[in-house]
Amino acid sequence: MKDKKVPLEITADVFPPLREFIERECGIVLGEDKIAHVNGVLRERMLATGTKDPWEYVLGVMHGPRASDERKRLIGGLVVGETEFFRNPDQFRVFQNHLLPAFLAAGVSPPLRVWSAGCATGEEPYSIAISALEAFRGRFIEPVRVLATDIHQEFLDVARKGVYPQSAVRKVPPGYVMRYFTSLPDGTVRVKDEVRRLITFEERNLAGFSSAPLHPARYSAIFCRNVMIYFRPETTRRIVGRLFESLEDGGVLFLGHSETLWGISDAFRLERKAGAYYYRRAEGGQASATVTSAVEPPVDPRRAGEPPDGSSRSPAAKEDVQSASLALVARAEKMADRERFDEAERLCREAIDLDPACPESSHLLAVVLRRGGRISEALDSAQRSHSADNGFVLAVVEMAECLSLLGRSEEAAVCWEETIRMLEGPVRFPRPWSGTVFSAKALREYVTSRILG
Repeated sequence: MKDKKVPLEITADVFPPLREFIERECGIVLGEDKIAHVNGVLRERMLATGTKDPWEYVLGVMHGPRASDERKRLIGGLVVGETEFFRNPDQFRVFQNHLLPAFLAAGVSPPLRVWSAGCATGEEPYSIAISALEAFRGRFIEPVRVLATDIHQEFLDVARKGVYPQSAVRKVPPGYVMRYFTSLPDGTVRVKDEVRRLITFEERNLAGFSSAPLHPARYSAIFCRNVMIYFRPETTRRIVGRLFESLEDGGVLFLGHSETLWGISDAFRLERKAGAYYYRRAEGGQASATVTSAVEPPVDPRRAGEPPDGSSRSPAAKEDVQSASLALVARAEKMADRERFDEAERLCREAIDLDPACPESSHLLAVVLRRGGRISEALDSAQRSHSADNGFVLAVVEMAECLSLLGRSEEAAVCWEETIRMLEGPVRFPRPWSGTVFSAKALREYVTSRILG
């Protein structure tokens, strides 16, 4: 039962200064669509600390005697650790079958150093280590050394134990499960020691890393997937500059399918092999991002100025940003209609940078990527559109389309059924700036045909 002494809605006045503080601490930008999530986490932390007043809690996190520990718990609660073993399998196949042998052929001596930045509960670094063991099959006792970092201490505790529910390995090839996991009596599985010993888990704040001293050793590969989508472009530029400096010449950087370095850095070369995209540090290249301190002096939240995401802009200024973003979407839509997909993709990404909370831009990007045959990337972008506005019905439709093409029919069926449910109430279609006309009746008929077909 909830403690009735703690208000159910507590973020109306503390949200702007709190999110400004969070961004200074870890770089994560919390848009207005995250208010409900922040509200729930803040309420939970107030209950845990016995704090009754939200301002008292915020001041305590910023300046209290145990501010550091509570700050970590709060930020950890705000982070969503969505991950799985071998997520985006094309990237792992390229890493295992092409890149690792190529590094060895180029003279890099094992163990190759790899960094999993934003490792969450550990599935990614374990997948990296397994890929290396498979690539070299007994040739080296220690083919890689993986540094796995995250800002969330509780995630790292799970990762270090290496124990997961049986459902976590349902998409892992059966041979890998037999070789690298042990079934436990309680129905869970544990990563075997030969994999675990290749990984070091460490708490690290990527925003702080952008101004911290670099380790003298360099990495052959860095996985920083689905992390920088939560940062502002200027924060991303600082971090990418440091990632560049952390890679060996010829080293590679893996990003999430919905992430790009377009407009962020020209110090990397985009490459594609066997259906997977990654960025390579050009030999002798120079980081194009200027590294500056991401840490600012603390401020009293009661005197905080305009939140960094511009939420305290005038309504007219907000409307200007939204209109500019939707104008880019409209231009992108015209390019897509002419099958000029590269130009449409560029315009969509510009719109996302301008207004990350705009679901239309991520949705259209998903459509463009799907029409270009990049289905996994399209699914990630459709999910991002849905996260920006979970009432945006076309995002769910696009998720269903992508899941169907990926052969994930059961998940697609869930999305089709969710679309029908959404169509029973008020429907959130694209705003008129996108230039697209839809009707709930036509969409319902289409979805019904997909379900029956």
